[in-house]
Amino acid sequence: MQPTTPGHLHREYVLSPITALAFYTSLVDNQQYLLAGEDTDIKVYHVQTSHFCGQLPVFQAQSIHGITVPPADVAYQSRLILVWGGPSVRVLSRDLIEDLISGDGRKQDLSSVPNVAETKAPDWIFDGRVSPFGDDRVVLLTAHNEVIQAHVDPGRNRLVFDSIQSPSRPILYSGNFFWVSKECVLVAAGTVFGEIIVWKCFLGTAAQEQTCEVLFVFTGHEGSIFGVHISPEIQISSGETKRLLASCSDDRTIRVWDITENDDDTGPEKQVKHKNHISDARETGFGNNATATAHDGHSTRCLATVMGHASRIWQVEFPQRQPLSRTAGIVELYSFGEDATAQKWNLSLNLPPSEAGASISPSLVSAAKLTHQSTFSNHSGKHIWSHSMTTNGDNVLIATGGADGKVAIIGAGMEDSSPIVTGSDQRKAVPWSLPDVLRSSNSAGAVTINDGSSSLVSLPPSIKPKNAKEAFNRYTFISDRRLLAATNSGRIFIGAFEDELTWTELVLPDEIGQIVFSHSLLGGSVANSMALVGTNTGDIYYYSESGARPLQLLTKVDGKVADIFCLSDGGTRSSDNHLEFLVTILRSAEAVIIRVDPNNLDIKQTKVTLDPGFMVTAATFIRGHLILGSRKGIITVLKGEANSDYCALFNIEVHLDDAITSILPLHTRGDHPHNYILSTCRDGKYRIHDILTNDAQPSATLIHEILPPFVSSVEGAWFSETEDGTKDLMLCGFRSKNFVVWNETQRYEVATVDCGGSSRSYAWTPIRCYSDGFRFVFTKAGQMHVFSQTLAPHKTLKTGGHGREIKAVSASTGRYIATAAEDTVIRIWEYGRDHRGQDRDPTSDKFGLRCVAALERHATGIQALKWYKDEYLFSSGGNEEFFVWKINQLENCDFSGLAVMCEAVFPDRSEVGDARITDFDVTCAGRSPEGAYRFCISMALSNSTLQTYEYTARAGFRLFRRSTYTGACLTQVRHLGDSYVLTAATDGYLAIYASTEKGAGSGAEANSESSPIKPIITKLHQNTIKSLDVRQIATASNEASAEYLIVTGGDDNALGIMHIRCPDPSLFPAAEAVTINSKSIIRSAHAAAVTGIAITRLEGDGAVIVTGSNDQRVRVWRLIGRQKLRPRAELLDERYSAIADTGSLDVFGCEDASDGKREKVIVVGVGIEVWELRC
Repeated sequence: MQPTTPGHLHREYVLSPITALAFYTSLVDNQQYLLAGEDTDIKVYHVQTSHFCGQLPVFQAQSIHGITVPPADVAYQSRLILVWGGPSVRVLSRDLIEDLISGDGRKQDLSSVPNVAETKAPDWIFDGRVSPFGDDRVVLLTAHNEVIQAHVDPGRNRLVFDSIQSPSRPILYSGNFFWVSKECVLVAAGTVFGEIIVWKCFLGTAAQEQTCEVLFVFTGHEGSIFGVHISPEIQISSGETKRLLASCSDDRTIRVWDITENDDDTGPEKQVKHKNHISDARETGFGNNATATAHDGHSTRCLATVMGHASRIWQVEFPQRQPLSRTAGIVELYSFGEDATAQKWNLSLNLPPSEAGASISPSLVSAAKLTHQSTFSNHSGKHIWSHSMTTNGDNVLIATGGADGKVAIIGAGMEDSSPIVTGSDQRKAVPWSLPDVLRSSNSAGAVTINDGSSSLVSLPPSIKPKNAKEAFNRYTFISDRRLLAATNSGRIFIGAFEDELTWTELVLPDEIGQIVFSHSLLGGSVANSMALVGTNTGDIYYYSESGARPLQLLTKVDGKVADIFCLSDGGTRSSDNHLEFLVTILRSAEAVIIRVDPNNLDIKQTKVTLDPGFMVTAATFIRGHLILGSRKGIITVLKGEANSDYCALFNIEVHLDDAITSILPLHTRGDHPHNYILSTCRDGKYRIHDILTNDAQPSATLIHEILPPFVSSVEGAWFSETEDGTKDLMLCGFRSKNFVVWNETQRYEVATVDCGGSSRSYAWTPIRCYSDGFRFVFTKAGQMHVFSQTLAPHKTLKTGGHGREIKAVSASTGRYIATAAEDTVIRIWEYGRDHRGQDRDPTSDKFGLRCVAALERHATGIQALKWYKDEYLFSSGGNEEFFVWKINQLENCDFSGLAVMCEAVFPDRSEVGDARITDFDVTCAGRSPEGAYRFCISMALSNSTLQTYEYTARAGFRLFRRSTYTGACLTQVRHLGDSYVLTAATDGYLAIYASTEKGAGSGAEANSESSPIKPIITKLHQNTIKSLDVRQIATASNEASAEYLIVTGGDDNALGIMHIRCPDPSLFPAAEAVTINSKSIIRSAHAAAVTGIAITRLEGDGAVIVTGSNDQRVRVWRLIGRQKLRPRAELLDERYSAIADTGSLDVFGCEDASDGKREKVIVVGVGIEVWELRC
């Protein structure tokens, strides 16, 4: 929550980690909402529709760490919502949330409504609860195992702390409350030293009475306790009632403990145990906890232990309702980890010790075992920082919030606003053996067919396989409701998806042997369910449900049918409604295009001539051209003139020896349509080519090439329409033994099916009208398996971004912003625009950054980014990685993303190749004779090397100069016009090199380091210069020199200012001729390192500067007297920033209808923040 006083900085947008979540049931409409804590604000979302209701500023300068909403199933409904973060606590009225839900305010201002003010607790808060007994009491658990009792004073609108109680004060990393009765809360506290303290806090007792009772002190974890959770009382199948405690730790284990109290512990014996338990809990790291629980049998309280997650586990929780506990003795448990996954576990109780595992003590009366059930990977990068859980009947609904700023909903309790196709959703593939299909077919009856020349033949269906080896080996979907399946003995079955999947056998008049189906018709409708069926004798049958004869002999080809491809997609038909298929023939250099009129089955055949050995794996038509993909990774473009065969025009080598798995034409609109095709390949990438056929020399240009993160092999692609009328690119393929469907536009996993891998028969199809709907059929273990879904097992309430710390940001002079993070991903964003490039309403929840591309080529952390216009992006990283990215904009195309391809990879690495390219600068030096850009690129390396190259797309990188600074690591580099290069280093010095000094030639002279270049150097900071910006100052046109204003931010918390004059190098060829007019240092400009700095504008004898720091502050400065010997800086504005660990910042301009150009400041680190600058 920002200060309400007027200032120069106004925060417009923030994308930061989601640190708190809570489900909320509205008292007005009884609908489910989610409260999400993002930085200082609470954002409210409608769970069913994902609608953003509004946001509520809560704290001034503290991120929210927890939200507690009163449970909906208690007798006394409190109207208070408790929010805390660090030591800050605030109690909100439910009326504020209800106002947001009703639409009375998109963003509430708490200063204008009666409300409990922000209160500071004496320590950090780890958990809090509002009394469920309607008395407005509050309990808080601090980081030192203290329970603070408080109440709301309505007269003073503040939270009043009443008392603090604690049995001991160890340092905690986690804690959890459970309200046992009106006067007692149960506390579980996880300590830094690997111990768990379970104790009771009695509320409202007399001062002389005991107010704390330690029940248990558990040890066993080999690291700090990051999460604990107390279950409600659970009745298990044996009839007992248990209360359980789950814990998770730095050691990656989950443990479940029995904390059920024994009623026979009373009197003096109980007091002795209480004192012993207090001594067990260590308040420091000294002492030994290995034998701390040897007494009282506490080691036998650990029911189960399991290793889970790939890294640390942050949180665990039991659902409040356990429907399987009474009948099957199973308790559900969920965990949330640093690996950005949520995992579901089943705790099986009452097992014999032999099944419980070696970790369970033989002395346990009731053994247990934790079994992994499923993993949900809905976030990128690292860390699920928050979660919330609610139950609806027996269904569990879970919300997760990650470091990537995303909010995801998972669980069987998720609903969708659209009706579900009956019998469609099954979270696991359903197996069908051949006898199962035969029995279903026998009950439904057989369908007789006509071969086109003889009368109808009706044969009784067989309910037994023809032989012991008969099995399913071919599948195709003819619509999203119809499936054809064939056996290796030549039987064909029709699967119909209605209330349930039913089968009907097509009874054939003769044995037709091995069968080949045409590939699935994407987008086909039930009304026109059709396919071609080929045989090893060359017969081609036509299958359709719309006519009186389902399967008819259509034509015959010369040879054994190898494959059949549908060249007409299901959503597009030619003007005369004809359908076209490509039939390939085994061991033949010819193929046939069969054009079918579905009304009368008139056909026309056209021959296609292929290169020898060309095995077709994908095919499509685009504006009269036939596009074929091969098993060898080659795409061929063929052209057929009127009444003539198709012949090859040219080939495109995509990726040799990796099959082209699909080719999808991209429909374009407008007066100048492009021939865009999207192809997928088994090398794991998908690509977009622009087929140029109007030129004298037809060719293809690669304009997009991306490696998605989800698979090792991409098998297909399609576009799925969303509710707002846009189209999402969907990809599918294999990852290890799983078939995966991936939404590339929104970058999330739609579904994962364990099918055993790609070495099997399979087919898939999207389901119309459902963006996440698809069907998948495959053979596994000799059986057919069918998977269907209309809804993904999760959905996104709020989109996110990077899942790691962002280290670099660069805004182009046009419409794009690029960010790069420790997750090695570069993301390209548009700000304030929709997918059509139109400006969005600033009050809309859709306003902000929209990711249009994600580039995953780097293998190390990315150090720097630079744009050239909207056409090129350059990036550098560790291990001397440097990439040149070409940006292409597809015109009026189905593909709404940004087309990007890696044009070049830096080849001139050192022998070791382990240095970081910490920074670089790029300027355009003109154009080559072919019209391509010529770039001058200077790179600063961590090994103190400065090297400059000339780059063109055709010639690549040519070394211009290489020099060594000192032993200090270079951190920044900038070009000062065409003649000088400025560097900054970890020793706090700035160095200026002249580009035209001796040694700056070409060829062998350029590589020579025999004549060291002597820069001019000057000390500015005490240590590392972390950030730098340069702006050229306008001078008189007749002056033979250029002036520059240089500002720097240092690790010494200082702001540096320097004004220099650089003469014309033709008159003064040495760097010594550079004059330093003035320099100054502003000590303690921030309370931590200044990691981002930018000059927003020059004005008169000064300038306006923006700085960002690790102290989570953004400051605006006015530089005064830059030409004086000691210029000074005046602080104009300072604002709290949501971005921790600030990595960089940049300034960009946005057009505003009323005020013209307004400058924006984008700050990156652990998240992204955009400020509007008004000064």
